Order: sequence, then structure tokens, then C-alpha cells
Amino acid sequence: MKRFLEVDLATVSGRALIEERYLSLKRQVPIIYLLGFVNLAGMELATAGRIAIGFNLPTFILICGIVRIFHWYCAGGQHSHEQMVSRMEQTVWFAAAVCLAVCARCLYLLQFGDSASHMAVMLFGGLTAIGVAYGLTALPVAGRIPLYLIIIPLSITSFLSGDSQFAWAAFGLVVVAVLTMKLVNLHSKHLSDIIRSRELIAHQQLIAEHAHQEAALAATTDFLTGLPNRRAFVAALEAQIEKGRKEPFALALLDLNRFKAVNDTFGHETGDRLLQEVANRLVKATGASGLVARLGGDEFGILFPPISKADQARAIGMAILREVNRPTTIDGRQFDVSTCCGFALSKDDNDRSPSRVMAHADLALYQAKDGSPHDLAVFELRMEAPQLRRLQIECALQTAGVEKNLALVFQPIVDLRSGRILALEALARWTDEDLGPVAPSEFVPIAEKLGMIERLNRHLLALAFGETRGWPDDIKLSFNLSALELSSAGFAEVILAQLAVAGLRTSRLQVEVTETALLADFERARSNLERLRNAGVTIVLDDFGAGYASIGYLRELRFDQIKLDGTLVTAAQESADGKRLLRAVIGLCDLLGVSSVAEHVESEASMKLLRELGCAAGQGFWLQRPMSAGEVRNGIGERPQRAIAPVHGQRAA
Repeated sequence: MKRFLEVDLATVSGRALIEERYLSLKRQVPIIYLLGFVNLAGMELATAGRIAIGFNLPTFILICGIVRIFHWYCAGGQHSHEQMVSRMEQTVWFAAAVCLAVCARCLYLLQFGDSASHMAVMLFGGLTAIGVAYGLTALPVAGRIPLYLIIIPLSITSFLSGDSQFAWAAFGLVVVAVLTMKLVNLHSKHLSDIIRSRELIAHQQLIAEHAHQEAALAATTDFLTGLPNRRAFVAALEAQIEKGRKEPFALALLDLNRFKAVNDTFGHETGDRLLQEVANRLVKATGASGLVARLGGDEFGILFPPISKADQARAIGMAILREVNRPTTIDGRQFDVSTCCGFALSKDDNDRSPSRVMAHADLALYQAKDGSPHDLAVFELRMEAPQLRRLQIECALQTAGVEKNLALVFQPIVDLRSGRILALEALARWTDEDLGPVAPSEFVPIAEKLGMIERLNRHLLALAFGETRGWPDDIKLSFNLSALELSSAGFAEVILAQLAVAGLRTSRLQVEVTETALLADFERARSNLERLRNAGVTIVLDDFGAGYASIGYLRELRFDQIKLDGTLVTAAQESADGKRLLRAVIGLCDLLGVSSVAEHVESEASMKLLRELGCAAGQGFWLQRPMSAGEVRNGIGERPQRAIAPVHGQRAA
């Protein structure tokens, strides 16, 4: 048995492989014989003009085919593995007998007729061999028989005929036969790999079941999706690492985009059902080739034992994202599902510890979220540099006295008609002794993550209030609030208390908030903003047009001013559609009774366009670059009603 089928019935994987091959043959063998009948009938009609039924090879082939079709279609009920092996061995012998008969018939027909009939023999004989071989891929030893017993004799006969046409036809047949042989081998290997993967997963599940029973199962299973949880996933990863240091594997991490917005807007029940749907799609897309787990929240992990190349990982990742990133309907409401995926390959580092591999996958996921093509990235060593940079910034932020290295610059917000300065926006600047200048886009998110942003912002707000006291009374201070601050209870009272200590009227302050900050805790943010607005503070919605939910916030909250994202201004200068959109947004602000401020006014043309469309105010390098506190004092002390002359030719870095 092992001689023909190359399996060991003593092993679980061997028995599983026999079952898979047997079921495949049961489906395919009848179709293979029908394919052979059609091709042989075509050959007989093309060479003799009729199908001769009698005591001859065509009749023998027909009888064999009918018998085997009947045999496979009537093979109902359960069969032991030994019976399956016996039936497949019969298939090998029948394949050899039928292929010998087909070969003999082809060689016989090549002795008669003209060139056209000979080419018909080559065509139908070759199609029969290739079709049968491909149909028998589930049983590689049988799949090779038609290539050996039909293609080789026909090709040798054609080469020896001396006819160049037949020789080239034979050459083509040989090439196709070799490629078909390769496909048969690849299919066999793929089938074996699938069985081994299933065995690995089943073995892991069996170990967990026997070791921990129900309590352990609960501890290693995600109650919501039914998938393995983080503990089970790490255990599987450790087992894969211990299985063999030289065996490559890949790990993928995925999470949903904007999932928190779904939870906050539609409730946790809807969010849970969305997670269940994503889990089902991941399992379907991965199949038996990987282990899918929910690691927590909206993050999923997949372990792929056989993957070793980045291109292979990208192809699999793309296939998974295509399956997952499809709209889904929950309670009659359609949701656009969007995920990002980061891959790590075990061969990327000699240290195959679970934490190391998962850290690499996490870096790749971060890269995928940061604008990688198709929301997919495979870990590369260069990705560790940003992580090192973040760690350095974290350490520097936690150094005692970091506040002394913080400073403010101020950029005017200018009335586009009169040129008068309406407000000065405070922008944080940090210069560390070792790191040098660190941009706010780098250190602000890290400070939020460390829980330091409130302390730093209170220090910056105190500096800003101190400078504001020296400005003319009609110039406001504009200050950006973080998501963490907006979602903190009593934050509004803290700001109002600082204003009182600084001796400033509440009307001198305007705060800028983005929709991202509002998403963190909408109800708490609404409460803080309403308290500030009722006290006289101006509330500004920042970056309007950059996100996807800003219109909803205009309905839910009252704003005094709307700051238009710079992309709207840029698009308006590049196309008529962009100009119409900007005009509509400015018109919306007018209808709501709030003033509009355009960001990124970088040229005289953009300023003229904004004036033409009715925008009230603007901010940008063409109007005025950010200034230090001293430059502000010197620049506006004597000219409180006019903006400093535009800085032509300068653009934001």
C-alpha cells in the first residue's frame, strides 16, 4: 500500500491524507472517464469517420470506463482506510490498463490515413493524456501514468516519423506533459501541507482540551467570537517556535479601522456583531492554512506555519483583506469594514521569541496604518528605527524638568478683508538636549499615551496666558485641546480657573478641537465644551473637511468658528470641482451663522480665491509664519489692528 500511495496508515496525517485523496477520486474519476470517451470518440470520428463497436480496443476502453464509473458512483457507505487504499490501488492498475489501450489505439491509427488524421490522433491522444493526468492529481502515482504510457510513445513515434510537423507537435506534447507533471506534484505537496496544518491545529486543540478541560478551554477561547484568545495564540506560537528552529513561519496582526466610532455611535452590541462577522471572514479566508485568534478589542492574529517569503506573505495578506474588507449589514444598517494587516516572518531574526515576533508584526501593522499600499506591510528592519525614536522620546518626556524645554510660537489668524489680526494660535515647540527639536506631531501622541499631556498642556497654557496679557485686548489666544483633556471630567473648570489666575477675560480665549478628539468620549467632550462656551470661551472646530464625521458634529454641538482643512483650499486651486466644494463649505458656515477660517494660505492666489468665495479669515505662511513670543511683542505692540506683512516665497516645512 505504501508502495503506491506513499503514506503511512499508522499516522493520523497518513489516514487523513488517504481520506482526502479517496474523496477527491470519488468525485473526479467518473468525470475523467467521460473526458476520455469524448476525446476517443473525437479521434475515431476524425480518423475513420465512425465509431466502430465490436471486439476492438475502443470497445474495451468503453467497457472499462462504464465499469469504473458504475464502481465509483455506487461506492456508497463508509469504508475503512484499508478499503480506500485497495480501491485506489485498483485505480492505479485500471489507469495503466486503459492508458495502454489508448496508446495502442493511437499507434495503430498512426499507421493509416493522411497527415490530417495523424495530427488528429496526436491532438486527441495528447488531450486525453493531459486531461486524465490532471484529473488524477489527488493520486499522483496514477496521474503520472497517462503521461508515461501515452505522451512518451506518441512523441517517440512522431520524432521517428521524419515529419517536422509531427516532431514539433511531439515537442509541444512533451513540454505540456512536463508542466502537467509539475502541477501534479505541486498539488500533491499542497494537499499534504494542508493535512499537516490541520493536524497541527487539531493537535494543539486536543492538547488544550485534555490539559485544561472546560476551565482551560474558557481561559484560552475568546467568548465573543469562539476563536482562540491571546493566551492560546501565544501558546501556539511558542509551540511553533519549539517545533523546529529551522522551520520558517509567519505571523499576521490585523485590526479594524474606526472600530471605536462604531461602538460609540451604534453601541457595543453592534460592535460585537461586527467583530463576530470579521472573525468568521478571517477563518474563511485563512482556511486550514493558519490559526486565527482574537487578541483583544478589535485586534486579531493569524499564525501561518509554512510561509517564508515576503512576497508570499503579501499575496496571502491581500487575499485575506479582500475577503474581510467588504460591507456588512447589521440590523438593516450597512457598515464598511476596513482592516490593516502587518506581517512578520520568523526568518527576519535569529531570536524567535514570541514577544520578538509579535513586536515585529506590530511594527508592520503600525506601518500599514501609516499609509502603506493596500493597508498591508511586511516587517523590515528599517521599521525599528521609528520605534527606537519613540522610545527615546518617551524617556526624554519622563525626564524631570522636561517642561523647561517647552516653548511656544504663535501664528496669526488674519481677517482676509482688513488684514487685522483676530487671534494668535499657540503652537508647542520642544527642544531636547539630546534629541534636538522634536515636532509636536511626534511628542504629543506619546505624551497622551503616557498620560502626561494634561500636565504639559497646563504648563503651556500658563505660558500662553502670560503672553496674552501683553497683547491688545481685541486679539484672542487660540489653543488646541487634546482628546485626553476633552474627555477628562472637570477639565473646563481647570481652564476657567487658570484664566482667572492669569487675570484674563474668558472672551480672550478660543479653543480648537478636532473630530478625532471628540471621538474619544463624545458626551464628556460635549459637556466640557458647553461649559466653556457658556462661560464666554470661543469654540472652534478644527480641520473641518479632513475627516468623515464632521457634519454630524455640526448638528450635535454648537461652534463659534469652523477652521477649514488645508486640503480643501489646495483642491479649490487645482480643479473646478474643488472650488465648488470649498464654496459650498463656506456657504454652509454662513448658513450656520459661524465664521470660517482657512488653513494653509500659501500664496496670493489662494488668498484672493478665499476672498472671492467669502471666507472670513485665514492662516498660513503667506500671511505670516509662526513667531516667537518676543517677535509677537515687537510685531503687534505698536500695530494691534494689522497683520505683519506676508512672507512671500516661504512655505510650511
